[in-house]
Amino acid sequence: MSDTKASRARRSLDIPFILFSPFMLAVFFAGGSSWSDEPHLIVLRPLAFVVAAIGLWSLRLQHIRQFWAVWLIFGLATLLTAAHLVPLPYDVWSNLPGRQVIVDIDKAVGLGQISRPLSMSPETTMNALLSLSVPFAVLVLASQFDGLRQRRALGIVLLLCFTSAAVGLLQATGGDIVLYSRQASQDVAGLFVNRNHQAALLALIFPMAAVAISAGIGMGLPRKIETFAGASMCLVAVPLVLVTGSRTGLLVAGASLVLVFAFSLLPSKRVAISPWVRYSAAFASVGALVWATVWASRDVAFMRLEDQTEDLRWPVWQSIIDMLPNYLPWGTGVGSYVEAYQVLEPDNLLRPTFSNHAHNEALEILFTAGLPGAALIVLALAFLAVAVWRGLRSSGDAALFKRLGIVAIILLAIASLSDYPVRTPIMSAVFVLTAIWASASQSLFHKSNHH
Repeated sequence: MSDTKASRARRSLDIPFILFSPFMLAVFFAGGSSWSDEPHLIVLRPLAFVVAAIGLWSLRLQHIRQFWAVWLIFGLATLLTAAHLVPLPYDVWSNLPGRQVIVDIDKAVGLGQISRPLSMSPETTMNALLSLSVPFAVLVLASQFDGLRQRRALGIVLLLCFTSAAVGLLQATGGDIVLYSRQASQDVAGLFVNRNHQAALLALIFPMAAVAISAGIGMGLPRKIETFAGASMCLVAVPLVLVTGSRTGLLVAGASLVLVFAFSLLPSKRVAISPWVRYSAAFASVGALVWATVWASRDVAFMRLEDQTEDLRWPVWQSIIDMLPNYLPWGTGVGSYVEAYQVLEPDNLLRPTFSNHAHNEALEILFTAGLPGAALIVLALAFLAVAVWRGLRSSGDAALFKRLGIVAIILLAIASLSDYPVRTPIMSAVFVLTAIWASASQSLFHKSNHH
């Protein structure tokens, strides 16, 4: 009788992981775009709510407690976004910085002194709130994984990352694979609409593959097969970063390779080869692939480094900095960047297209979420610093996963200096999973190993 109860308990613990695999598959094939009008979101977001609801059934306080820092940051970000949708009395919202234009419009159309939320664009703020459904579902599920299932989750995400790389390879060789209406047919964007996001994902393959080789992915495969598969993924990712044409991708990929060695993610004690020989061989292989790509005239990213004619980031950033005094301390409302920026957009930056994001997440968060958003960034950085300190002082599989999470967060932060990868459902899901790894405790993997 006790055996039956134990088996039922184990099956109930498997439910979150059973949900995780198909959900991540759906996220990768329907969540490559951050545009709010993307048809794929009609399916993906309701699916995320259903998955989260089922996952909440088995979620316990102990699951939240072991990853409390991640839950705290996510909860505060959700509350801040929701707070920007709460209707405020006319005397309150009309006196907020930058709202005079809305007051004048209301007077012109005869609306009178009505209540409005803090957000200057409630519709886009609501979209930002709903966009949290995908990372929330992953947070609910991954918080319930033990060490073995964390390894398997790594294997699944790594395989999906390589799938995006494979789609990018087909696109690079002339395959007409376009998943989104806004994706240019000539772009090597993989499962994304944006080549910069694809390049950032490819850069994550290096640390993920390194940890998969070091700690294993818990699928019962021989170590040699895991090592061969991980190394092969890395070798394929190198030239694909180049052919994406992403300058940000070049920077993130370079930082990725450096951080893999800086955080000792490779199995230096499990392979009977001198570390210097192994590292030299790795860098030589990467150098050879880079040279081959350049020689084959597919180094689009390098060519775009020399072409600065299309880059409006610097003048846009300067204009945002100039606008900040008009909207601080509370910001324009989470997700309201497009509408708020257009109010004060300089004439010399007007184009047939529009600025859909600041292409600098720190600036955009400060612009839309104000000082409370900036405080959240500072809090998250403090948690990250503590994780780095603990990760470098510990050892074992838990330390490897903690360091992997830290490296992935750092890489996505670098990519967010000139882009917005985490705003896509794919990257938001991966980001939450890496945050879980960064806050993993030694006991999580210790219990798994004994089991």
